[in-house]
Amino acid sequence: MTTFRLAITLLSAFAFSACTPLQPAHYQDESFTLPDIPEEALSPQRGIPYPQLSWQTQIDQLGIQMARLEQEMGILQTRIEQLERINKIRPADKPATTSKKAEPAQRLNDAKLKAAYLNSSSVAVTEADAAALNETRLYNQALKYYQRGNYVAAAAVLRGADGGNGSNAARRNMYLLLQSQQRIGNCESVIEIGGRYANRFRGSAQAADALFSIGQCQYKMQQKDIARNTWRKLIQTYPHSAAAKRAAVKIKQR
Repeated sequence: MTTFRLAITLLSAFAFSACTPLQPAHYQDESFTLPDIPEEALSPQRGIPYPQLSWQTQIDQLGIQMARLEQEMGILQTRIEQLERINKIRPADKPATTSKKAEPAQRLNDAKLKAAYLNSSSVAVTEADAAALNETRLYNQALKYYQRGNYVAAAAVLRGADGGNGSNAARRNMYLLLQSQQRIGNCESVIEIGGRYANRFRGSAQAADALFSIGQCQYKMQQKDIARNTWRKLIQTYPHSAAAKRAAVKIKQR
C-alpha cells in the first residue's frame, strides 16, 4: 500500500512539471540585442567552378556577330540607294511665281499644230512614212469603190498613182489603178500604166498580169500583131505564170 501511494505521488509531480510552459533562455536576459547588419555586401562564395569558352568557340561567336553586322550594313546601304533614287526622280521645287494678269488664249493654227506634231521628238515620222500612210489610206478608199463596181471613182482616187515611187504601197495602188482603167475600158491608160508597172515591178507576182492586160488592149485596138508580140514576151519572161498560159491560148487564136 505504501509503495502504491509513492508511485501515485511521483506520477502527479511529473505530470505537473510537463504542463508548465517553458520560456526561451534569451528572453530571460533583458540586455539581449539583435545582431548588427553588415554594411558591406557579403562576398560570393568561392570555389564554384565557371566554364571557360575555348578559343574556337569564341572565334565562332565573333564570326556570327560580324555576319549580323554585315547584314545590317547591307540593309542600310540598300535603303540609302533607294532614297538617292527618290531624290533624283523628285521634281525640283518650282520657283515662286508672282501673280500675273491672265493673257487671252491664242487661237490654234492647224498648220502650226501639224508641223509641231511632226517635228516633235516623241513622234519621229519621216517623209517616207507619211507617204506610205497616205498611200495606204488612198488604197483602202479606192478598194471600197472597186469592190462596189464604181471603177470610175476608184480610178479618180488613185489618179496620182500612175507612176509609183518603188514602195510596196505604191506598187499596190498602181496595180489597182491599172485594173480600174481596164474595167472602164480606157485601153490607152492601161497600156501606159501597165508598161511602167511591168518595168518598175518586174519581180512582182502581178507583172505578168500587167503584160497580159496590155496585150488584151492592143488586140482590142486592132493591134493584133503587137499584141501577139507582147504575149510572146510575157511567155518568155514569165513562163511558169498563169498569165503565160492564157497568153499562149490567145496567140493560137486568129
